[in-house]
Amino acid sequence: MAAAAPPYPGSARARPRRLPGDHIIAALAPHLRFADHLAHRIACRSWRRGCRLIGRAPPPFPWLMLPPTPASGAAPDPGTPQRRVFYDIPGGRSYAYPVPASYRYVASRGGWLVLAASDPPRRLVVLNPITATRLVVSWPFGKDPTEGFHAVLTASLADPVCFLAVATDRLVKYCRPTLGGGDWATLRAPGFRYDTACSDLVSVGTMVYLMDERRKLWRADLAAAEPKVERRATAFVLPSGERWRHYLVESLGHVLLVVSDDHHKRIGLYRLNWDARLWVRMPASGLGDGVLLLGRGCSAAVPASAAAGRLPGSVLVGRQPWRSTFVHMGLNFSGDGRGEQPWFWTESRLGAGLDDDQLVMRKTVPQRPGKFTTGDSFWFFPAIDQSDCP
Repeated sequence: MAAAAPPYPGSARARPRRLPGDHIIAALAPHLRFADHLAHRIACRSWRRGCRLIGRAPPPFPWLMLPPTPASGAAPDPGTPQRRVFYDIPGGRSYAYPVPASYRYVASRGGWLVLAASDPPRRLVVLNPITATRLVVSWPFGKDPTEGFHAVLTASLADPVCFLAVATDRLVKYCRPTLGGGDWATLRAPGFRYDTACSDLVSVGTMVYLMDERRKLWRADLAAAEPKVERRATAFVLPSGERWRHYLVESLGHVLLVVSDDHHKRIGLYRLNWDARLWVRMPASGLGDGVLLLGRGCSAAVPASAAAGRLPGSVLVGRQPWRSTFVHMGLNFSGDGRGEQPWFWTESRLGAGLDDDQLVMRKTVPQRPGKFTTGDSFWFFPAIDQSDCP
């Protein structure tokens, strides 16, 4: 039996009357970790109801989905289920769930992943890896062989107003995945240039913000009766000698810009003032009791209290070599024991700005050292959808 998990806050909803057998779930509750709780929920209807009575909330710190393990035989066909490891960093535990092999991960939100099929027929898949629920969404670019694009889910699919938006050169497309998942609308973003490491896309509610390598901004409210793209010239000068990475992060309804060098030693934090057309520099204290998680399509700000002793202002960056125009040299990522041990994320802190070097630590998974192939790590935000718990 697993060690007792710390209590989670209960649901604020009115509790239904207990039925015979509910005491079984209640007795198990102190011994269930979040992943165990999820497994019990999908067993049957009565167990889902029992888990709802417990009211266990999702973990406030997301999991890191690690690169795939090497296949013992022939590589799985694209799209076939392949078990992927999700690592709970504060808890130090690994969980495995099936996801489509060889699909590219482009966004994560509220318990869902957005994946792009790399081979024909081209399509997007919105997947909950825990419940295995999936929605297939038509390819937004028609016959255009577009490979480079950003994607964002504006909310969990349980939200009645959830949009999936994708952005590439001078173009934003969006749809409602739960309403057919293929009726794409198009918005023009004149002047926007896609860059793997230096442009990004984020949402605040139904408002999406798009930034290019020059730190210029475009935004559109997808829920408006007639969505229109607005543009702001918010570019500013950065220290020379580096090609800086950019990450957009939503925090408490604000849009934050994190600027980092290649190795995440020098990190700057800025907050958007849309009306003033400015990126306002923020000190590390401006993040409050927050920890930054950075990764293309999966950045977030989370409370430090959930981060297993990490101080406010800590920065964790998922290693994403396939989403970078920079090359990390000297690594033996296949884990054959002769080179450097695989690492999957880095940890550093917000300093005094882009001129302040910080110590950077490369992190690995102690349970499975040297057992992963090269590939991207990706933040995943496990969540419980109460709508399927009658």
